[in-house]
Amino acid sequence: MRPPYKPFYDGPPRFQVGLKRIDPSQWLTPDPETHWLELKGQRLDQAPERYYRALPSAASAEDEALARIETATGKTRSPRPEPALIAAGRLVSDDLVVMENTGDGWTATSLLLTQPTFFSLDDSFNRELHQLHAPVPDGAPGLAGKISRVFDRMPSGEVFERFNWTVQLGLERHWPHGSAMREQLKTTAVSEAINQLALRVERQTLVRLDACNAILFCIRICLDPIREALADPTDRAAFAASWRAASEDALAYKRWGQFNAHVEAALAALEAA
Repeated sequence: MRPPYKPFYDGPPRFQVGLKRIDPSQWLTPDPETHWLELKGQRLDQAPERYYRALPSAASAEDEALARIETATGKTRSPRPEPALIAAGRLVSDDLVVMENTGDGWTATSLLLTQPTFFSLDDSFNRELHQLHAPVPDGAPGLAGKISRVFDRMPSGEVFERFNWTVQLGLERHWPHGSAMREQLKTTAVSEAINQLALRVERQTLVRLDACNAILFCIRICLDPIREALADPTDRAAFAASWRAASEDALAYKRWGQFNAHVEAALAALEAA
């Protein structure tokens, strides 16, 4: 069923931790984005340095992350020589981030980012939670401090889940810099919004890596053309209500104001269809 997740039913974006415990058997399977794995693998073959970065000290945590993902999916890594986090990333559609408490706070010590939207390896690698959340409304110290406490107390064997959602142009997954999409948006006629916009849902899951006292953060991106994602009138109404109810902080942080005319045009076209 597409879209596989519909977090817009929960209202507009809120800058809260918002984690809920889920059944560990539902952590990584089923994976509704397996159609992306072939292209993901090709990109990793061609330019792994574009998508992966790690501190040498993160190798043990990467190994544990790979073992956890192999167990959860029933798959095994390929025999090719490559870092364990890249090998793990070939097994699931998710991007992967290892967070370790380095003594200066929880820090992103290893990252595989093949499908980021408006953040990059340069923005994220070797950054502590407060630095990572500085652009978010009340992100530092407020939200970052809450997340840090969650990480400190995260129990072994549990899986936690949260969602983000937005819209984007097209179905390309790798948008590390928002300026490129914003420039493209300027030349996209609002009459074409129904054909050009996509719903982007980000499912985040977190588990503790016990041996290393680290956190594995998995980011699953689901992309669907807005024409298909909001074809159902009930879904469309829920999306529209949440989009229009976004706070000023959310509008500014997510740059939704720049998309608003296109989103409203797409919604109107769907209603008229």
